[in-house]
Amino acid sequence: MSIAASQTDLPLILGLTNTLGPHRAADYWKLPEGEPVELIQGEYVVSPAPNYTHQAISLCLSQLLHQWTKKSRGRGAAAPIDVVLSDSTILQPDLVYVSSDRRSIVQERVEGAPNLVIEIISKSHAARDRVQKLGLYAQHGVPEYWIVDPAERTVEFLLLEGDRYKIEPLTSETYTSPRLPEVSVNLRELWADVERLVNG
Repeated sequence: MSIAASQTDLPLILGLTNTLGPHRAADYWKLPEGEPVELIQGEYVVSPAPNYTHQAISLCLSQLLHQWTKKSRGRGAAAPIDVVLSDSTILQPDLVYVSSDRRSIVQERVEGAPNLVIEIISKSHAARDRVQKLGLYAQHGVPEYWIVDPAERTVEFLLLEGDRYKIEPLTSETYTSPRLPEVSVNLRELWADVERLVNG
């Protein structure tokens, strides 16, 4: 589950001397590198390591991400990578994709909104991904957001229209992004690959 830093021993774990918010990017960059901490609207939020099923899904999607970047010369990354949306919000999505024409935003971190963000939810933080993060991604102009549900074996494809996301309906087992033609996933094959990794 995800826990606000004020409710944990985060000061001892990370060697912090001040956990009272609101925090800013300058505070975040002082944290030890690689820690599973996000800065969400000025508050540190720490998450435990994901379970094996989550990791299996991430591995399968990462392989697709690699194919997309080879086609387009875009940029892709899997967690942990910092996505800087504002001075008070730095998130670590499960996967991100940035198109070739915007690849300059990817340096040591992603400075701005990726073209695509993918979050793999769990019971403990489903509301955060479906409500809080969804709102933040919309607010900061992330054009496309996928929500992957391991328990239900589903993927929701959301496209930003104005300041809100709308679910893109599926017409076949293969989804191709209407905004990123190189981004495509066959859902039957994806879940079959996950099943082999988890139960094969």
